[in-house]
Amino acid sequence: MWKHGKTKKGKARWYCKNCRSSGIKKRKDVSLRRWIKIIKKRFIEGLKLKKIAKEEGLHLRYIQNKCAEVLKKITLKFRRIILDPTKPLILDGTWIVFRKSMVLVAHDTEKVLSWKFVTTENYDSWFSFLSDLEGRPSGIVSDAQKGLLLAVFARFGNIPHQRCVAHVIRQSKIWLTRNPKTKAGIELLVIVKELAKVKTAEESEKWKEDYDMWLKKHHDFLKERSHLENSKRWWYTHRRLRGIRSLLSNALPNLFVYISHNIPNTTNHVEGGINSPLKFCFKEHRGLSFENKKALVHLFLNERSKRKNQH
Repeated sequence: MWKHGKTKKGKARWYCKNCRSSGIKKRKDVSLRRWIKIIKKRFIEGLKLKKIAKEEGLHLRYIQNKCAEVLKKITLKFRRIILDPTKPLILDGTWIVFRKSMVLVAHDTEKVLSWKFVTTENYDSWFSFLSDLEGRPSGIVSDAQKGLLLAVFARFGNIPHQRCVAHVIRQSKIWLTRNPKTKAGIELLVIVKELAKVKTAEESEKWKEDYDMWLKKHHDFLKERSHLENSKRWWYTHRRLRGIRSLLSNALPNLFVYISHNIPNTTNHVEGGINSPLKFCFKEHRGLSFENKKALVHLFLNERSKRKNQH
C-alpha cells in the first residue's frame, strides 16, 4: 500500500494495488476511546443527542446504534485494592434496577476505590464486597444498614464507625415534616437541626443534654395510646415521634465518632457525588436496558476512581 492523498478531514488515504481500493487506517483503540467520550457526553454529562450529532458530524440513529454496541463491550476488570490505613472508608449502596440489582460502592474521600453489583443489600453481599479489599482503613462511614454493620465487624473487627449524620437528619425531618403539629415535635425539630452544627466535643455533649431533656420532658406524652371504639385494639398515638426517638437513640453511640477521629460525618462523597448523578442519568434515559445500565455504572465509576478530590 502507498499513500494516496488525504481525506477532507486531513487523514492520510492509502491505496492498495491488489484490490484497487483506497481507505484510511483505523486503530480500534482510538475509535473505542472516541465512542466512550461520546457516551460520556450523552449519558453522564447530559448533552442532547442532536448537539452531539452536530459536533461529531454523524446521524442520530448511527450514534444511538453505535453507543449501544460500545456499551456491550464495557466490562469491569478486577483490580487489586489495598486500603490506606490513614484514610476512612465510606460505604453506600444504590439501586440500579429496583429489586433486581444494586451497586455497592467504597470511597476513600478522594476517589472511588471499588464497586460491586449485588441483588440485595445484606450481610453476605457486604462481606463478600469488603473481602475483596486488602488492608484496614482508619474508620468506616455508613448509613448503618444492619447487614453492613455485621459485615464491617466481621471483616475489620472493632473499628471506628461513624453513622451518617445527613441520613439521620433527613429521615427525622421527613417524619417530623416542616411544620410539626405538637409541642414535642416542634422542640424535636430544633434539636434535629442543631445536629448538623455540632463540630466539637463540647457541642456534642450539649446536644446530648438537650436530647435527654426532651426525652424526660415528653416521656409520658410519647406513651399515649389511641383506642379503636368498641374494641380492644390500640396503638401509640405519636408513632412517628417514637420512630424518631428510636432512630436518634440507636444512632447516638456512633453519631459523634468524627469528632475524636479524623473521618467525615456523612456519606455525601458517595450519596451526592455518585448515587445522585447515576439516578439522574437513569431517569433521563429510562429506555436503557439492564446490561447497558451496568456498563454505564462501570464507565462512570471508573472515571471517579481516577479523579482526585479538588478540595
